[in-house]
Amino acid sequence: MAKLDCKNNQGFSFVEVLGVLFIVCSVIFILSLNPVASYEKYKEKVAVNELISNIYMVQTKSLTDSRTNYIEFFENANEYRMYYDGKSETRHISENGKTGVGLRSLQFRYRRGNVNRANTVLVNFPNSRYEIIIHLETGYVTLNEK
Repeated sequence: MAKLDCKNNQGFSFVEVLGVLFIVCSVIFILSLNPVASYEKYKEKVAVNELISNIYMVQTKSLTDSRTNYIEFFENANEYRMYYDGKSETRHISENGKTGVGLRSLQFRYRRGNVNRANTVLVNFPNSRYEIIIHLETGYVTLNEK
């Protein structure tokens, strides 16, 4: 049996190089079309998800605490206040988000994991607007983008 030499020392053909360059340029072009505004909307969505996580955290803390825990939103403000474990904590909504509750302030009181009222909190950002709906008793949160 003779060993066959299958090695090709010619390198890549011109057509192969052009094909690879075309694919690389196409990928770069597609990725460059992703506008900066969509990244800003992504950061705003992360800020809203952080707010929802805090709502769920207050609800979870109320399961083990005998005291009433609540989260309070203020009209046209970029901060909200959480009361849990006997302490008060003020948090800011990042990315210049502002809440709209239609009142001076709106409190969602949690006792044993259940919320005392159903209501909607609007969160306005420069590039988007979100509607956080808190359902009665269960405290389930629905997020809608407007």
